Amino acid sequence: MERPDSHAGKQEPPGSRSLVWVLLLSGIAMVLYGTGALLSSDTGLAALIRYRWEARDLARHKDILLRQIDGRRDHVEALRRDPFEMERIAREHEHRVLPGEIMVLPRKPAP
Repeated sequence: MERPDSHAGKQEPPGSRSLVWVLLLSGIAMVLYGTGALLSSDTGLAALIRYRWEARDLARHKDILLRQIDGRRDHVEALRRDPFEMERIAREHEHRVLPGEIMVLPRKPAP
């Protein structure tokens, strides 16, 4: 006795097996391509992480540079407002003296 749900009497449409194989192979190709793109050193996760780290480091460096610019602007403004500030810098850093003054600098100890 034959069961009613058996495949004995059914015919597959022509080309259905080849369609299954084409779909299977194209799916495998897509998975392989996607995996390659994901792991690629130029476009993959490693590159994304590297770019994120570089962006974070550049943002930190930008903040440092902006603080330095602000500090130097403040220093320039202080020089413009206070004439004694410029004199102080000239005396401390360049060892300038006024006429009639004597400057005594400490000697470096001999080794």
